[in-house]
Amino acid sequence: MNITMSRFKTSLQRELWEHRGGFVYTPLIIGGVLLLFLIMGAGSSFFWQFKIDGAEAMTEGALKLAETNVQPEQLKLGVDAFLWVTAILWQAVLFIVLFFYFVGSLYDDRKDRSVLFWKSMPVSDLETVISKLVFGVVIAPLFMVGALIVGQIVLLLASGVVVMAHGGNAWKLLWAHASPFPVWGQILAVQGVQGLFLLPLFGWLMLASSFARSKPVLWAVLPPVVFAIMESFIGFTTHFSLSKVIWEFILRRVASGFAPVSFSADFGDGQSMQAGLSGTRFATDFSEVLGRLGTADLWIGVLIGVVFLAGAVYLRRYRDESTG
Repeated sequence: MNITMSRFKTSLQRELWEHRGGFVYTPLIIGGVLLLFLIMGAGSSFFWQFKIDGAEAMTEGALKLAETNVQPEQLKLGVDAFLWVTAILWQAVLFIVLFFYFVGSLYDDRKDRSVLFWKSMPVSDLETVISKLVFGVVIAPLFMVGALIVGQIVLLLASGVVVMAHGGNAWKLLWAHASPFPVWGQILAVQGVQGLFLLPLFGWLMLASSFARSKPVLWAVLPPVVFAIMESFIGFTTHFSLSKVIWEFILRRVASGFAPVSFSADFGDGQSMQAGLSGTRFATDFSEVLGRLGTADLWIGVLIGVVFLAGAVYLRRYRDESTG
């Protein structure tokens, strides 16, 4: 057991070593880009203040007015919206990185023929596939959540500095109304459900990666789209209605990958802010995401994902190692 766990740990370390750019550096880069935008916005506002007489006093007056006239509930909604918008941005980037990670997970080492070296190691094909899956659905989201927490702390502090630089009270306008822990807790909690809900998608990507001799992205995307179009065509020709079971199955999971939780805030006076898929049929709140654990859709998807993963293990074990 200890030897098996040691091999599995080594396999996970291999994934981190080979893909640290996508899963470690990319989330940090996202935080850096957001911080850069914040600094650029603050810098441009100072520039225009110097260009326009009285602009600095007007900005300071507006912030003072907000401190006394804007309701605390509205300020809290604004801060929550900021946290959710940036959180969903990180989540969307993670999903894109995971898509290409799984598409290349069993293809890349056949392309460069390093698979011959890895197969000479005392690690079974089942352990290899499972380690790649665990890294993608467990370890990678943890890196993302960690980068998200650090990034949002820095952004909140930097935003407060900008407010103070304009003569406002950062505590009254921003920090006193920040409640990041519920946001972080919900984002972390949904990752487990995400791993199950997206298992058929990730399993299919690994299966396509295992049998594609070239262009694995096309092999991953075209067959499901073709089957979905055929389903709609057959349904229309036989029942004069568009059957879209496959479309719904795929689109629900793609939408969940980009934005697992939706957020909307109404500030009054017709002003609102949305994050994720609010206002669409793919919108889900935190309770709905957790509620998926009791749905047949999730567990049927898990079963389909397991079948795809079994196929990926079989193809990796018995097929020709070249990509042609």
